[in-house]
Amino acid sequence: MNTPAIDRPRLQDLALGVTVAQVSATNDPKGMGRIRVRFVVSGQTIESDWLQIMSFCAGPDYGAFFLPQNGDSALVAFGDGNPDQPYVLGFLWNGVLKPPVPDKQQQDVREIKTKKGKLLLFDDSSSGQLTLIDEKQNKVQIDTANNAITVDSQGAVTIKAKGKVTITGESVSIATTSGSVKLDMSSATMKLTGGQSLKLSATMIDLN
Repeated sequence: MNTPAIDRPRLQDLALGVTVAQVSATNDPKGMGRIRVRFVVSGQTIESDWLQIMSFCAGPDYGAFFLPQNGDSALVAFGDGNPDQPYVLGFLWNGVLKPPVPDKQQQDVREIKTKKGKLLLFDDSSSGQLTLIDEKQNKVQIDTANNAITVDSQGAVTIKAKGKVTITGESVSIATTSGSVKLDMSSATMKLTGGQSLKLSATMIDLN
């Protein structure tokens, strides 16, 4: 660590356990996902070098990658009790930094939420849902209680495939609140089949 002239024995005592520090930098110049933290030792603030963060999955070009923000609270341990070998074990909520899930929902809800509001939410309550939502309220939701899936966009929705696209259901409805419905078929053949009847209704129908 970048250790100025401080009480070295006190720092050695600190390294025998785990300690809380504050994240001071996350822009690792080598792009290795490391961070710097600040400790308070004997009333003096010192800043670490770039520290590795423990992850539940880490490998070559794969794993779980979550960087903290400056000011977050970090839990730090020291390899073999050596104050020059700190590692970040994880991060802590406290009286100031509170979790994103309200206390009344914490027994049933699990979340992964970014600083801008992108959210992956797992709700295990009786009305449970799995929800993916962004800060503009674009949403994909799996409603377990009602056995339904909803895609809700504040803008456009595009479905694209190099192969076949199949939509099957007990009934299929296509509706527009304004504008028109358009089908462009590049193949030579288009077929519409009705089991008992086929109805076309419009102010004007142009068949060419």
